[in-house]
Amino acid sequence: MKNLGQFDYVIVGAGSAGCVLANRLSEDPDTTVALLEAGGSDNYIWIHIPVGYLFCMGNPRTDWGFA
Repeated sequence: MKNLGQFDYVIVGAGSAGCVLANRLSEDPDTTVALLEAGGSDNYIWIHIPVGYLFCMGNPRTDWGFA
């Protein structure tokens, strides 16, 4: 993993609250914010197509098995 430097805030989790918080904090141009989310790259075609969720359920590439 390459070193990206230092940040004023590190937010872990890009859910609804994490994204809103990162957005609000980043409104100050003098503040640096890192927003971290789990997962790999999003180059799997089915996650970009609305009906594609059918191909993602139960697939270990996209489904972490938390039920």
